[in-house]
Amino acid sequence: MCEARVIIQDAEGHEVEAIDDITTIVPEDGRLKLFDLYGGHRVVEAQLKEVRLLDHTVVLANRS
Repeated sequence: MCEARVIIQDAEGHEVEAIDDITTIVPEDGRLKLFDLYGGHRVVEAQLKEVRLLDHTVVLANRS
């Protein structure tokens, strides 16, 4: 499978939220739109921090 787990961190680097089964990330108007395996999507106010390809993990830093 090619889907990834997305971890959102706060300003101190603590994990705030994890979203599983993400297949696509699209930057849109300063935000990131996350599409999941089941056809759903959500928009987050975050910036890309790290991509761990071997772990299928994307780490985002929360902007709020």
